[in-house]
Amino acid sequence: MPSPCGRRCLLVACVAYGLFANHWARDSLGALEVPLESDAPYSLSARRYNALTSLYFLPNIGVPILAGVLAHRFGAAATYAAFFAIAAAGNGLVGASAVDVLPIGFVSPRFRDTWTALVGLLNGVNRLGSVTNFLLEPLLYRAGGLPLALSVPSAVGASGLLTALLAWRVDASLSRADEAAAQRAEEEPLRTSLRSLPRVFFLFLLGGACVYGAVVPFWFIGAKHLQSRFGMPLATADALLLLPEGMIALVAPPFGLLMDRRRWSLTKRLYWSAASLAPIPVALLLLAWLGPAGGAPALGPNVTTLAAGNSPPPAAPNLLAPALATLVLGTGYAFAQNLIWASLTLVAPPKLLNLCSGAHTVRVGLTGSSLNLLPSALPLLFFGANSSTNLTTLAAVGAVGVAAYSWAAVESTARDRPLLPAAATVAAAAPLTAAPDGDDFEERLDALVEEADPSPDDAGQKTVTARSVVTAQWYLREWHAS
Repeated sequence: MPSPCGRRCLLVACVAYGLFANHWARDSLGALEVPLESDAPYSLSARRYNALTSLYFLPNIGVPILAGVLAHRFGAAATYAAFFAIAAAGNGLVGASAVDVLPIGFVSPRFRDTWTALVGLLNGVNRLGSVTNFLLEPLLYRAGGLPLALSVPSAVGASGLLTALLAWRVDASLSRADEAAAQRAEEEPLRTSLRSLPRVFFLFLLGGACVYGAVVPFWFIGAKHLQSRFGMPLATADALLLLPEGMIALVAPPFGLLMDRRRWSLTKRLYWSAASLAPIPVALLLLAWLGPAGGAPALGPNVTTLAAGNSPPPAAPNLLAPALATLVLGTGYAFAQNLIWASLTLVAPPKLLNLCSGAHTVRVGLTGSSLNLLPSALPLLFFGANSSTNLTTLAAVGAVGVAAYSWAAVESTARDRPLLPAAATVAAAAPLTAAPDGDDFEERLDALVEEADPSPDDAGQKTVTARSVVTAQWYLREWHAS
């Protein structure tokens, strides 16, 4: 049996492969929109394809919450393996969202000091599955048609069950050697934990839902839009969709390491989330209405050309303009998507930050469900045959997300602000009788820090501030006495 450090690394490797396999299988339909709409026996209309996309994501609205409740009862690792077994049995859409979020419940306690950096690493490997999908699916389609193009990602997705079972065994062996079992015994009642979630958490959910709602449907309609508006072949359009997923694979690991090294507070992460999401609506609008030749926005045919009785000349494909817009979209999504999972463990009150608790797994379930809500609803309720209008809808969703993250950041700042009034209240209620660094001083310091209710990232700063307040109050009293 490997050492505890080796088992933790093996656990990460198992989860990473599972995420890679799942994302390849999940995104395979997005790379095959045109074949699904044109090849027998499918021959789907655009409306039916949009409905299929909604049905594909629909179970993901409720399944993550169910997974969180089951993880609360049976443990996150066991639930993770069970959902992979369901996916391997053929119902991939049931396991699609659950397997993405459940590892947080049993991997994060093993890597408390480097969790944000690990999120970046897992995010990068996760998105490599999508990159592989858009890279290989056109080749598989040319080699064997739809049967081969759909069978290979299905087999890869099913293979994730083996690593999920191994991750379950490794987690069980680690749990016997650490405090995980004791922590589970002390967890809060589920109903009490949910009632204590702050407004910042729900604004965070809305922002994350808009991140996924603005970008995920693009994977399923983007290839066809690029082909029809910019005259690209299928392979070129799928290759262009590699940019956003590839940016996540490149950006996520170093960005996660940076957040860990700099100890970013929740407020800073929320402001960065808003700033990262802001370019996405702009990129979507450019892709929706940019002229086929990369010129000015083309909202309709040229009036002079039509008056002369001539048809508009076919425009040669111009890859530069859509490539730049897709790159901007992918870069913004890479930062925003990574910030969702890196901030999840900070967005609830400190009393709910026990990463092994059922409250955490249910919080993860709520997050997973909210992220899949808009990708499930938008194609069915708002998408039509005009892909430019569909992208405009996605841009509007992204704008709502920017507002939600900005509001959450303001709320988070306001939540941290009452430290000095609280310090003054505690100081006035319990006069100091000893010099700084004495027993009375340490008791007062503990009271101030507890009153401030700091989160892990800003606990050190608040302790310094509280120490300064108490010390200044003592010296001021001494000065008056002399």
